[in-house]
Parts: sequence; structure tokens; C-alpha cells
Amino acid sequence: MAREGSLRRSTSVLTRARRLGRKILRGLEGDSRSQQLRDEVLFWRHWFSTQGSFWPEDYKERLDPNLPIQDHVGRYVDRLTTNPVSILDVGAGPLTKLGKVHASKEIMITATDLLATEYDQVLRDFGIQPLVRTVFGDAENLSIQFGDYSFDIVHGQNCIDHTASPLKAIQQMLSVTKHDGFVVLYHAENEGKTESYKQLHKWDFTCEKGHFVIRGPGPGGDSVDATDALAAVGSVECSLDDGAVLVAIRKHQQRLSSTNC
Repeated sequence: MAREGSLRRSTSVLTRARRLGRKILRGLEGDSRSQQLRDEVLFWRHWFSTQGSFWPEDYKERLDPNLPIQDHVGRYVDRLTTNPVSILDVGAGPLTKLGKVHASKEIMITATDLLATEYDQVLRDFGIQPLVRTVFGDAENLSIQFGDYSFDIVHGQNCIDHTASPLKAIQQMLSVTKHDGFVVLYHAENEGKTESYKQLHKWDFTCEKGHFVIRGPGPGGDSVDATDALAAVGSVECSLDDGAVLVAIRKHQQRLSSTNC
């Protein structure tokens, strides 16, 4: 149970740290998405300058080559027969949060972020050599960059609710997932509402009666039952974990067309 408690604590670390960063940078905030992305880079500069601010363990863990992969991902690694297991971490920031070690399988992580170029400069400025270097990747256009059926697991933590179109991003994540692989999402529940839909927080993720639901801001905001919307591509599991929404989508196995002999 200690590992699960650690998981819950680590889940909220980045969310709380970002809230602190936004308070520090409040005077710099703008309404445009481009300004909001610049503010995100400024947050990370503060994070590096303080080595994790009030959460130094998060800083240390991201630079630890022996950190076990988090349980919310590891449980799906266990369900795969492949070895090694290829993982695409979407919206990873300058240092992927994913642990690099699994008890019985080799893990190969590709980390992507829309701000990878800017993060490279931040890393250079602070003299940090990442264990996995983040490369540019647009969550809403992954298949163009990586091709379909490329990864065993595609992961996103506290980031897909920052995209312009979360459903499109998730569909793209499924596109680059291999048949019978998983898309794993781990996000603070209803973070848009919590943050008053400011900065990049324009969407709410939640589970309702076992269904994964995405909602836009306000009572008249866009709402979609993602479990139903994605049913043709994969089976969706959704659960709440101490204020976080855990979603796992297992991509359907390839359906072989029948031929007449």
C-alpha cells in the first residue's frame, strides 16, 4: 500500500507545483494560447531554479535512472506480452515523470512535448542532461510524426486536458498505439473548474457511472462521453483515484478480413 500512497502523492505534485508557479507568474499571464504556453516555460524555469520548489522529491525522481515506473502505468505493462515495452509519453515537459525501470521488462520511453525546443534551452541554461530527452510532438497530430501502430503504451499525465481538443488528442494517441496496446491517461479530476478555466485549463475530465467524460467550461460547454465516442477503436476503463482520473483504453485487436479460398 505504501507504493499506492506514493503514487497518489506524486500525482498531485506537478498540479500543486504548477498552481504555485502560476501564482508567482500571475502578473505575466495572458489570454492568448501562445502567451499561456510561454507562461508554461516560465513555470519550468522557476521549477529548475529551485530544484522542484516545495517538492524536491519530484525533481529528484525525474533525474533518477533507477526509479520504478509508476503503478498506474506499470499495471498495464504487466498486461502486455511484449518485451521490451515501448512507451510514448505525451506532454512530458522537459523531464518525463515516468520511472525508467520495471521489475521484469525493459522499458523504452519516447518523451514528446509541444514546447520541446523551448525546454531544450531551459535544460541548457541549467546544465541538466535528461535521462530521456523530450522531442517535439503535437498531441493532436501524432500519427503524422510517428506513424500508426508504433507504441505499446501511449501515456499522458496532467496534460491532455491542456490541449485545444482533448478528444482529438486521445484519438491520435490511439492511432499510434499498437493493436491490443493501451492509452493511459492520469489527470486531476475537473482541473478546469478548479482553476476557473484560466491559462491552459479549459477542460474537465471525470468518470460518471464508469464512463470517461470530457467537459468544456461553463454549464453550456461542450460535453462528450469519450467511452462511447471511442468504443469503435478501444475499450475504455475509467476510475477515480484520490482526486485523479485514471483512464485506460485498450485498442481493439486487428480484425482480419475474411477471404474466400
